[in-house]
Amino acid sequence: MRLTDGMRRGLALAALGLAIALASCAKKGPDYRHIADAGAVADGGERISATGAEPSTLDPILAGDDVSQTLCESIFSGLLRYGPRLTLEGNLARSWEVQDGGRTLVFHLKPGVKWHDGQPLTSADAKFTVECILDPKVPSPSKALFDLVASMDTPDPLTLVVHYKKAFAPALEGWCQLLVPRHLLKGKDLVHDGFNRQPVGTGPYKFKRWVDKQYVELEAYPDYHEGPVHITRKLLRFIPEPATRLLELKAGGIDGMGLDPDQYLKEAQGEAFDRVAEKHRFDGIDQYSYMGFNLRRAPFDDVRVRRALSLAIDRQELIDGVMQGLAQPCSGPYSPLMEAYDPSVKPMPYDLTQAARLLDQAGWTADAQGRRMKDGKPFAFKLISAKGSASTEKIVLILQQQFAKLGLQVKVETFEWSIFLSNYVDKSDFDCLVLSWGLSLDPDQYAIWHSSQTGPGQFNFIGFKDAQVDRLLEQGRTTYDHAERIRIYRAFHRRIAELQPLAFLFTGDKLLALSRKFQGLEVTKTDLDWHAATRWYVPRSVQLP
Repeated sequence: MRLTDGMRRGLALAALGLAIALASCAKKGPDYRHIADAGAVADGGERISATGAEPSTLDPILAGDDVSQTLCESIFSGLLRYGPRLTLEGNLARSWEVQDGGRTLVFHLKPGVKWHDGQPLTSADAKFTVECILDPKVPSPSKALFDLVASMDTPDPLTLVVHYKKAFAPALEGWCQLLVPRHLLKGKDLVHDGFNRQPVGTGPYKFKRWVDKQYVELEAYPDYHEGPVHITRKLLRFIPEPATRLLELKAGGIDGMGLDPDQYLKEAQGEAFDRVAEKHRFDGIDQYSYMGFNLRRAPFDDVRVRRALSLAIDRQELIDGVMQGLAQPCSGPYSPLMEAYDPSVKPMPYDLTQAARLLDQAGWTADAQGRRMKDGKPFAFKLISAKGSASTEKIVLILQQQFAKLGLQVKVETFEWSIFLSNYVDKSDFDCLVLSWGLSLDPDQYAIWHSSQTGPGQFNFIGFKDAQVDRLLEQGRTTYDHAERIRIYRAFHRRIAELQPLAFLFTGDKLLALSRKFQGLEVTKTDLDWHAATRWYVPRSVQLP
């Protein structure tokens, strides 16, 4: 009961309505456990995923949230990318050279690459992309990757020479930055241009449509530089409720989703699930969850208060009760699985006595009812988060209860992701929030913590500023010696743990569910190799008519 491809072109909304109805009333979804032609590579088919949030933009220069970045990675390409073994490999670049002790990079682009509108990709596009990122009028979260660029030369259409002011250790990783077309965006206002919703890239899929509050649809790009992909259609649906997403998965209405721990352990199982999908669990090597303080606002500008709140958090309750044991506590701005993580820094203990003592020292004393007061005012604040994750929604409620034991009055509010991001995070208009950081594999965290990165749209939205951290970050990104870099970043870890600008919570495992119909997957210890998704295929027997 699906619409044909031809009918979809005219009745896309009806197709989605049908999928929703299917999820709510069908007893069983399709059975993909025994596909007779599973080993026969075929072209065609579709991949429908779901997320709880809508993207904020489809311009990779502006994209800072996970949903936007994920979509952009299907539409656009960078000069380099990370391969399945977590090492850099060429994407639009066929080769590159590091010269002058790391102060100069020379990239040689692949010939014959075309934008989705048929225009050729040139080195001028790469240069233009960085110029846009560095434009003071453009609130790009990628500025820190290129702020040490001194100049760029394009001696010919397929050669880019990048000169840095000084040796820059994360320079190569920076060129995973997805490129945008100069011929379409030169002279445009990038923040408000229609390109944000109708992008043109060089990636494996080209943009087809974006229906507000419903989905973004992509179609295979036949002239993709690595060869056309097998799966010809991708759809990302926006389904706010995790429970609804799982129902859709079991019914065959979607093909993949992230799972909450409860879903992974209790709900993503049984006949209805096993017919359609299988679960994947990966080490959380590049992510952690936290409660962030707005350091521009009192009382969170007082380190005693921040440490007190961090001590008032029972992390084990969060790990056991919310994450179902699929997480481990962390003590600073790296996952414990990263080399830069300093194992000598222990996670903050749960210690209400010490927390109370610190609040007393900061002038927040308990009244007869146990409420923390200062200058006649109660210690009251808002703790905000985004909708779409059952785990996050549980976390903020548990934190509210834990802080109440210390005499704090906490109001919890949740918002749709786009509102949460644009109205609160980007504008630094919050008291405290709960979020997660997805990290680069390089230990450089200049973009998140340096005092120069506190502007609109940048990642240091908590307003953190510390001269010692600035010096460490500047040293780490301009040092090539690996052992010295690790020493620097572990010192950075220790300083951040001392100041507690965030209450670090835990590093959770990555939990995914994916349809069994997909073949050609490459599974690693830390994730699926998403770049290899261009080689995934759907056997002919289970493709829709």
